[in-house]
Amino acid sequence: MKPFTHLFVKALCFSFITLIFNSKALASSCCGGGFALPSLITGDERAQLTASLTQGQIDTDVFSSGVWKRRPFQEQIQTLRIAGAHILYDRWQVGASLPVVHRQREGQSSSGPGDLALSSGYEFLPDWDYHPWRPKGVGFLSLTLPTGQSVFESDHLYDLDVRGRGFWALGLGAIFTKTLGAFDAYASLDVHRSFQKNASTSTFNGTLKPGYGGLLSVGGGYNRKALRLGASIVWAYEDPIRATGSITTEGSAQRFATTNFMVNYLWNRSWATTITYSDQTLFGTPLNTSLSKTFSFALQKRWAR
Repeated sequence: MKPFTHLFVKALCFSFITLIFNSKALASSCCGGGFALPSLITGDERAQLTASLTQGQIDTDVFSSGVWKRRPFQEQIQTLRIAGAHILYDRWQVGASLPVVHRQREGQSSSGPGDLALSSGYEFLPDWDYHPWRPKGVGFLSLTLPTGQSVFESDHLYDLDVRGRGFWALGLGAIFTKTLGAFDAYASLDVHRSFQKNASTSTFNGTLKPGYGGLLSVGGGYNRKALRLGASIVWAYEDPIRATGSITTEGSAQRFATTNFMVNYLWNRSWATTITYSDQTLFGTPLNTSLSKTFSFALQKRWAR
């Protein structure tokens, strides 16, 4: 944990100096191999910047048959994420998010960057007149860069060097938000397409062909002055990854659901903190994945328009 303390401080300072982007990451897989909702501004800010530190553990694997197996040795995962968004013109915005992942198990560890996510959004359904029931809508395009290593490229005994999906991917989606008195709610849908690549390791040499995937997320919260209590659930799905070469396999689809419980506190119009507990074992019928439980702390800086 100590190396990440120094890394967190340095990255946070660097982010304030550069001030480029914002984070609204709402879901990710336990091993850094899943997609996250893109970094978007859904409020009235001109720019937002978020630094978050997550501590979690993986203790359960779910096979493609749907059978759950408890791990005899738990795996610890720490993730530092710097992300943000900035309004470019009127209702257009850009965003980015980069995680740095540290994994350890049975005395062994590995650290490095996860997949870089870039996004562009447009507020196609503004809420200028504060309509009593119509939500605000932001559509987005996302681009995922394979800066994190995938499980097919790993030579580590426990795959500790896996920090992403390892594919280029394009996504399209929308997020809708609405505030009614002391309550707020949101819903988001994202569909993305990953592209094939060649891979070569000590055990595999050939072509990997992924497919489509998606995220469906719903959540809400209760606000009392500067305090907000919220919850959300995110369902994730990925098509099977077909491998052809030294090993040929049709792969298996992956799915899981992440449940989040969060406490937000707005110190003033510019600063906010969030504490989140996430659990992937509570809902859904997961397949072909590992399940985690995590705590995260996030610090966010906002700039008004």
